Amino acid sequence: MNRRLTALTLTVTAVALFALTGCTAGGADGGDAAASNQSVEDACTQVDDVMTEATAGLQEIDPSDPATAAEALRTIAEGMGDAAGEVTNAEVSGILPDLQTAFSSAAESMEAVAAGDTERATELNTALTDVQGSIESYTELCGGN
Repeated sequence: MNRRLTALTLTVTAVALFALTGCTAGGADGGDAAASNQSVEDACTQVDDVMTEATAGLQEIDPSDPATAAEALRTIAEGMGDAAGEVTNAEVSGILPDLQTAFSSAAESMEAVAAGDTERATELNTALTDVQGSIESYTELCGGN
């Protein structure tokens, strides 16, 4: 069971790093939302800053330490919440709650796995799938390559 948990942690960390690297590529084509003067590009830049900080933190994670991975995922979720409060572009602010929820769910599941509840590994996989889907939506809007 311990090898399975370590393998799961390695997979989670790899997925998170891959997903965040794609997000920090940035480069949106800009545009104005009807309810805001903030361009899509400016809004994406605000979120990219959160993702860049998160990536830096994740790169320091020991893959055999699920508690640290959970903490990093929680930090990302909190950063998404903070960004959501500052972003005024309707298009970008519309996807931030999904990003925050996905990372928060992944953090909760990882915390449970780190505490020894290996039955929540399936829940963790589902949460990570949600993270990937939310990141894909973000990447489509913000133009990451």
